[in-house]
Amino acid sequence: MALTLKVKSDSPARSAVLLVAEYCSTPVTVQESDDCVPKLATKEGTLSGTVTVCSYLASLAPAALASQLVGATKELEAEVADWLSRSSLSLADVDQDALKAVDTSLATRTLLVGTAVTLADLVVFGSVAPIVSSLAPAELSASLCNLARWFDYVFGITGAAKHYKAPTLKRAIFKPPAELYAPPAAPAKAEKGGDKAASKGDDKAPAKDGKGGKAEGGKADAAAAAPAAKAKGEGEKKEGGGEKKEKKEKKPKELPTKKEVSLSVSILDIRVGTIVKCGDHPSADALYVEEIDLGEDKPRQVVSGLKKFIPLERMQGARVLVLCNVKPGKLRDVMSNGMVLCASNADHTQVDFVQPPEGVPNGERITFKGVEGEPEPVLNPKKKQFDALAPGLKTDANGVAGYEGNPFQTTKGPCTSPKMPGCNIK
Repeated sequence: MALTLKVKSDSPARSAVLLVAEYCSTPVTVQESDDCVPKLATKEGTLSGTVTVCSYLASLAPAALASQLVGATKELEAEVADWLSRSSLSLADVDQDALKAVDTSLATRTLLVGTAVTLADLVVFGSVAPIVSSLAPAELSASLCNLARWFDYVFGITGAAKHYKAPTLKRAIFKPPAELYAPPAAPAKAEKGGDKAASKGDDKAPAKDGKGGKAEGGKADAAAAAPAAKAKGEGEKKEGGGEKKEKKEKKPKELPTKKEVSLSVSILDIRVGTIVKCGDHPSADALYVEEIDLGEDKPRQVVSGLKKFIPLERMQGARVLVLCNVKPGKLRDVMSNGMVLCASNADHTQVDFVQPPEGVPNGERITFKGVEGEPEPVLNPKKKQFDALAPGLKTDANGVAGYEGNPFQTTKGPCTSPKMPGCNIK
């Protein structure tokens, strides 16, 4: 069965899906639709959403390419999945902050994940292409140079020219150091003749005496002094002229920086909950979809990337902590309204729940000794509030969860992750 893509002709998702199809050498028939969300008709049924459709197309590529696109190792696969999730959330409505975040991620790497093109590069390229193409070359090179370099590279190696306008970039020109490529100095031909003349003059000098000798010597002195004086004068003249023409070097304009604001951990709305239902995500192998009782009118739906770390039987009925005031958004086309907090080791190969003590009711909010203040209604992803506080969220040597050493407190005691001492919490 031929694959049929239905999407609005001016939707950015259309070009992104066709770019992935082109890169995977998978033919797709396009039909006009009034919907900006792409829908792909397959023999298994109809798939909806940019990430879902692109992931399906990647699965149809030859085995080696398919593995490269989704991530050849578990670590790379997790990174690709993270970027695809971000493209559905923070990159859904691309603005300057979103572009800056991508630029920062590319500061020390050529591609978003690993050393080969992945779905992360293709889908994020499709997300940022419309606004990157509209920016002036000077603006890109001044404040988004890493993004510009990556954009130009991905454009050139993926066949994007069929679906996107070529970027207008101000590329740097390499100028080799002059001392390495300076032409060789001309040989001093006059030296040999000068030596002979001097030798000749020396031979004649003893033959002269009295006034003749003085006069000859005077002429020679005057002749020698004249060029020296002339050279000195010219040197001084040039020096003086150089001083007049010397201009002060202009300092490059510094980009305005945002004022640093001290954040309090009290802005995080962390509550105790129980997972009452958990199942596989319909279109993502690494994700679970949970329903969590947080003492509200109905369970809250949360999508978590825990499938590779925690078996389904442990998820069912687990007592957990949930960050409740993250901005709701879709993860691979399934709405998520919260984030289950877990402790993770440095290389993200081991992950486990941060759990409350026995007897804490669902919905109880975590507090920190000596810290006052109410949580934000919704954390602003553009301000990266959670990212700013995350480095301080850790378990201690005994597995007690805390913020900068201040334990996660409940009415029954501190929260812990016994199997994960000395780990980050996120």
